[in-house]
Amino acid sequence: MQDQELEQLVQDYQRLFHKVLRKCSIFPGQPDYEDHMQELRLLFFLKAKPYESRGLFEAENNVSYLYRFLLWSIIDKKRKIDPKDHETNDEEVLYLQQAESNYAEVDFLDEFLATYKQLQEKDQKKVLSLLENTDLSRQNRHRYRMRLRKLFKEKH
Repeated sequence: MQDQELEQLVQDYQRLFHKVLRKCSIFPGQPDYEDHMQELRLLFFLKAKPYESRGLFEAENNVSYLYRFLLWSIIDKKRKIDPKDHETNDEEVLYLQQAESNYAEVDFLDEFLATYKQLQEKDQKKVLSLLENTDLSRQNRHRYRMRLRKLFKEKH
């Protein structure tokens, strides 16, 4: 087929390309819509190029076959997304999550220290004994916790 004939054939099958992309949940306005559309045009062009005429191409490739061929090529492409593109994103997200958790921990410790300094000396000793895990009976541990909960709630 001549280039002009191929270009006209691609234009005539434009609605098929839109239908394939819709089926794959790729809609106009999405960032990669035009990339996928161009991919379909190229696949279609390469599929039609070896044929001598439009009639031969359409005789051997009915619309349902072309639809399935293009659909599976897009599905396959979506499935085989380059993992290198996503690794950097995953690493960046992981770094940000760790940094965020560190900030949250620092904020928590600052808040804890501020509240701890406001406690009376006997209550500070109770906090230390709970944190150091000294040999306290279950009953004393429970009493200390209840007393400290009450104090911490009053401070906030």
